[in-house]
Formats: sequence, structure tokens, C-alpha cells
Amino acid sequence: MFKRSLLFVCAALLAAGVGAGAGEIRKVMIIGNSIMKHGVAPQLGWNSDWGMAATAQEKDYAHLLHRKICDLVKQEKAPELQLAWISSEKEMKGWDALKGNDADVIVIQISDNYRGKKNKEEFQNNYSQMIRDLRGDRDPIIVCLTNWGDGPLNEMIRAAAAENGVLSVNLAPLAADPANKAGSEGHFKNGGVNWHPGDRGMAKIAEATFAAIEKPLREKAAK
Repeated sequence: MFKRSLLFVCAALLAAGVGAGAGEIRKVMIIGNSIMKHGVAPQLGWNSDWGMAATAQEKDYAHLLHRKICDLVKQEKAPELQLAWISSEKEMKGWDALKGNDADVIVIQISDNYRGKKNKEEFQNNYSQMIRDLRGDRDPIIVCLTNWGDGPLNEMIRAAAAENGVLSVNLAPLAADPANKAGSEGHFKNGGVNWHPGDRGMAKIAEATFAAIEKPLREKAAK
């Protein structure tokens, strides 16, 4: 009888996820563009392979954010960091490969390279569908970052996030401050590189994103 009761308790605990990392944050997936990661481009004076235009990998926003998440959850095994892209940011299409993902936290940081029509039918609806497809039948923490600038796309990103009940962060105020652009730090000469966030800007993006997800992260980690 005792063994049978013990087996029943163990089965109940496993069903509830207790002892199986129910509240563990196993993976953080960041979907981005050159601000997240850009390969070596000597023609631009960019000879690194991390978020343009940070001066070191540990100073780009993706790795800063990941570090903040790791520090918060304090797990024996740190969450995996996955950097991902959609196949056509210019058209806001091509996330099929990311469907069925197993990320516990999803950061969406795309739209800077979008070249289609800036309307609900062509941009916002696609962006909204992307959120739904990335979520699938799970309930990951999802946060959408607006582009590194301003304009109607930002409003549509925030609207798509609200429509789907996920978080959003407006980067426009950060981008509007010249001190957050790489050009203010004097490490690069190319105008395209200097348009990107420098070390200060990267830190600000990481801080703003972490502030948005901190509460749900704590709640998820506590389960």
C-alpha cells in the first residue's frame, strides 16, 4: 500500500511538472537583424560577428539581455541563447522554420529592413500572424521591439503585440538620443554602421527589454 501511494504521489508530481524543471527557463530565442548580429563586412569597416555596432559580443543587446535573464533565474543550467532570423524581413515573411520552437522567452526585433507597404494589410497582419505562429499552442513570454527609429511601423508593431496579448517595447525614444548611436562613440567611420546602437544604445535596449519581461520571468521561474 505504501509503495502504491508513493508511486501515485510521484506520478502526480511529474504530471504537475514538479521535479522536472516546470519553472525552468530553458531557452531564450531572439529574432533580429544586424542590430542582433552582423557578420564580418570589411567594406564597412566592420570586422566583428555580433550585434552591430557594439565593441564586443558581451556588449551587444542580445548577450546583455541573456546575462540579465540568467542572473534573474539563477538556474544550475543557464538558459540557452538562440539567435534567429526570418528569411525575408524586407517583406515581413519567412518564419516557417521557427514554428514549433521550444523557446520559453521570445524577443522579436525586426522591421528596420522592411521595404513593403506600410499598412495593416501588408505589414501589421503579417507581423501579427508571425506572433501567433511563434507562440503556437504554448505560452512563452513574447516581447516585440519596435524598430531603431520611428514611424508608422512602430505603431503597427505595438498594435499587433496588443492584439495578441504580448509585450512590446518602444525603442524610438532611445534611437532619438544621439548618445545611443554608434556615431557618438567614435569607433567606426561608416555611416551605416554608425546608425546602429553603440555600446550605450545596446545597453539601453537590453535594459528596456528586460524591464518589460522581468515580472513575467519571475512568475514563470517561480512555478
